[in-house]
Amino acid sequence: MIEFFAGIVILVILAVFGFGAFALIKSGVSRFGGNIESPVIKAKSSLFLKGVLAAILCVLIIAPLTLVQDMAWERESLYRDVVNEIGESWGSEQLLAGPVLALPYSYVVTTEETNDDGERKERRTVMQDELIILPKTLDINAQLNHDFRDRGIYHSLVYQSTIEGHARFDFELPTINNVEHIYYNSARLVFGLSANKAIDGVDLFEVTGEGLEPQANLMSGTGVTTEALRRGFHRPVALADNPAPFTLDFKIRLRGSQGIGFLPLGEISTFNLTTDWPHPSFSGMLPTERNISDSGFSATWEISHLSRNYPQIFKETRGANLVEAQAHTQLFEPVTHYGKVERSLKYGLLFVALTFIVLLMFELSQGRSLSMLQYVMVGAAMTLFYLVLLALSEHLGFTMAYVAAAIMPILSIPAYVGSATGSRRAGLLMFSMLLGLYILLYSILRLEDYALLMGSGLLVAVLLTLMFLTRKQANKVDDVQ
Repeated sequence: MIEFFAGIVILVILAVFGFGAFALIKSGVSRFGGNIESPVIKAKSSLFLKGVLAAILCVLIIAPLTLVQDMAWERESLYRDVVNEIGESWGSEQLLAGPVLALPYSYVVTTEETNDDGERKERRTVMQDELIILPKTLDINAQLNHDFRDRGIYHSLVYQSTIEGHARFDFELPTINNVEHIYYNSARLVFGLSANKAIDGVDLFEVTGEGLEPQANLMSGTGVTTEALRRGFHRPVALADNPAPFTLDFKIRLRGSQGIGFLPLGEISTFNLTTDWPHPSFSGMLPTERNISDSGFSATWEISHLSRNYPQIFKETRGANLVEAQAHTQLFEPVTHYGKVERSLKYGLLFVALTFIVLLMFELSQGRSLSMLQYVMVGAAMTLFYLVLLALSEHLGFTMAYVAAAIMPILSIPAYVGSATGSRRAGLLMFSMLLGLYILLYSILRLEDYALLMGSGLLVAVLLTLMFLTRKQANKVDDVQ
């Protein structure tokens, strides 16, 4: 609504300026003995007033354009809410953290107490904690296939993925003070996910190594409070008292939406991501290699543990900020149809102003005067285009919606102007101008990276064209004498 109030202020300023300028023209002509009814004065004053009124009308058109823009924002906000709801139901943006080894242990805390007799005694308290042991190496290959889910007129981008990986655990336990017992037979392998309900299945989760007892079934939950490991699943694993290195091979099928991320938990972490969606947006740690085409993209990360700020083994109660470093990819939708409608609205006032200027040129060249009501009708048709575009874009592809919405002003305005001026030539010229404008606007909307450059070029071209067309208008007015 800020644009609306600004338009009202500008309207008042233009009105004061217009009436003041007209009063000055009349007073100046009367002072020097001029005839207010002379052809020169009538032509100049009529052109001046018509230009001022056209400028005021352009300012007034800001109000309906702003209303259409507010409607586009509201519809886009509703669309985002629907996308989030579908994501919550289908599977939200996934962040894979794992696998890690959780190894419980107990330790003794000794405190001194004084009894009623003044004797000092030691009190031993057994505490429980866990060591979180990260893998030595971690290799993950992820394949994503995109799809869309519909709710009403809205579409949400989702994906199904297959995650295959290999992790090696080769560790030396650090020295821990006051350790009472390490429960090697109660260890568990933990795999952290953003949401368990997005798991379609775990086809493989196999541990290989010496001294390992037969593996138990997978169990939901992790039992870990460290961020990024709170949700997921785990598998109990019984280690030998002197654990030897072992490996884990896994294959998981996941659902998700919007994006996917991996945490580089290994001393050396390698991630390979392949998908059939052609618009990635990388954040966090950027891939070392990537290949993007119209049929999809692939990316590879090779990350060392030196690029993060937490150790390979830490106490669970102390925690660690595992999400400080991640390889994240957003499945980016370059510009939604709402975004394109909003961008087209930025050129709405320019298009209306150009159309009014062309109408003024017709009046100058043909000596016929159009009424302000006819200017209002032309401005209304130009404004209605954006509302029709917004409505159709929710049901058709943006290109089809744009063509269907543009047909209305491109055909109706030239026919209206040609009939009002009684000139077929005027109608054809108006048709050519509008056709060129809407083709140019569509090109600007399609070229995301060069939109500002093309918009600036349009303004320069319009200015030069107007300067060329108006270079002899002063002589034409003088010719009336």
